[in-house]
Amino acid sequence: MPTHSLQDAQDRAALYALGALQSDEAHDFEAHLQGGCEMCKAELESFRAVAADLLLTSVAPPRPEVRTRVLKRISDDSLAGGKLFIGDGLQFVRAAQIAWEPVANQGMEVKLLFRDANRAYSAKLVRMVAGTNYPSHRHADIEEVFLLEGDLTVSGVLMQPGDYCRAEPGTTHRDVSTSAGCLFISMSSERDQLLT
Repeated sequence: MPTHSLQDAQDRAALYALGALQSDEAHDFEAHLQGGCEMCKAELESFRAVAADLLLTSVAPPRPEVRTRVLKRISDDSLAGGKLFIGDGLQFVRAAQIAWEPVANQGMEVKLLFRDANRAYSAKLVRMVAGTNYPSHRHADIEEVFLLEGDLTVSGVLMQPGDYCRAEPGTTHRDVSTSAGCLFISMSSERDQLLT
């Protein structure tokens, strides 16, 4: 026998289906579902079945307290460094809401998109101004670079927008520079060793 009302099940299932639960609330709801609450499972299936059609149909406005929670969640997301967590292990990052952080190397700045602290591995948006050089470095883990804008020369290879570079652990990048400036996505170890 459930310990909550049908209305509570409907509210939580609707917020979960729309991605409007806080990360910890979403995990609690997932654990609740795994615990076997058939009422919540049925409500979630019902909401998922119609979620795609909500934009095309006229629906009754939510109860005031549900609307308040959704609006608060939207407001919280704008204050959470541009990161939006949605149930089922999804994370979205609004890079425009993240501030550029300077790097010790002159002419470079980054926006941290994701960090795996246990692995000391991160995904970053990197911007280099024209004429910037980055020191040679040895990779502690796989490094991946996807060039979005500008030019980037890595170990003598000139990359253009859309080019991708993958470096295996233990390899070395030398002569990393840009002539006109560039913007790229980098996924790399925080334990890389600078060589110069």
